[in-house]
Amino acid sequence: MLPTSWILIASAAAASLGSVDLQQPLTTRLLPSKIPFLGFGTWNIDTFNASEAVSAALQAGYRHLDCATIYGNQKEVGRGIADGLKKAEVKRSDVWITSKLWND
Repeated sequence: MLPTSWILIASAAAASLGSVDLQQPLTTRLLPSKIPFLGFGTWNIDTFNASEAVSAALQAGYRHLDCATIYGNQKEVGRGIADGLKKAEVKRSDVWITSKLWND
């Protein structure tokens, strides 16, 4: 069971933006797609609760997830995405997932 605090944090973060419409995408000339204005970061989320946190973020209305292989929580984030899409009744094509590559 997801702690209520995760849902409250996600909701409070969204509400703190005031009149910004989180469903209104950010558009750029460089990208053909539209990027949702607010993203949910997965850095430093422990693998113990990453799935629940990502699922809660999608259920709270986030449609942009910030991820990276170096975070080490890919499997858990993937499970959270699958669960959140199902519970929020959202299509994968409605979610923007950002990832990063390191050149070490």
